Amino acid sequence: MIALIRKRRASKLNRPLVKPEMTPIDWLLEALALLGLMFLAGYVIYQFPGLPDIIPSHFNGAGQPDDYSQKSSILALPAIGTFLYIMLTLIALIPHQFNYTITITPANALKQYTFAIRLVRYLKAAIIWLFFYISFATVRVVAKEDSGLGLWFIPITLGGVFIPIIIYVIMASRHR
Repeated sequence: MIALIRKRRASKLNRPLVKPEMTPIDWLLEALALLGLMFLAGYVIYQFPGLPDIIPSHFNGAGQPDDYSQKSSILALPAIGTFLYIMLTLIALIPHQFNYTITITPANALKQYTFAIRLVRYLKAAIIWLFFYISFATVRVVAKEDSGLGLWFIPITLGGVFIPIIIYVIMASRHR
């Protein structure tokens, strides 16, 4: 059924259905994402019983906690992380449906799909490890071992997300 839907949608876009092979980099990114998800869920479940009833639930631009919620709010991080892991894994199965800045042809489809899927895999791993760091920092703030996420959290996060996107755009445009 899914294969039929993929064929119909690909024919509407007039894009070839090509499935890129997974390279060692792709396997590494998938492993990092899955490992991150396991660490995230395991860490939150392990720490949960020892958390106080009220914990930091939001941090300002300087990385300092500025809002507090029930301790159950920390469970949102592994729940959202799991949802994103599943959704991004499914999205990576349909690269012919992505929006591209160039026209996809039979000659460039394999390369373009490979770049796009690799970007999705990288972002999946980065987001999950980001959630792990936020949960780790939240527990450290509660334990009074730290005062927040740190001043470098926003610049590193933005760089970690946007630099790979910029690299992807450059590589994709070079391999028209």
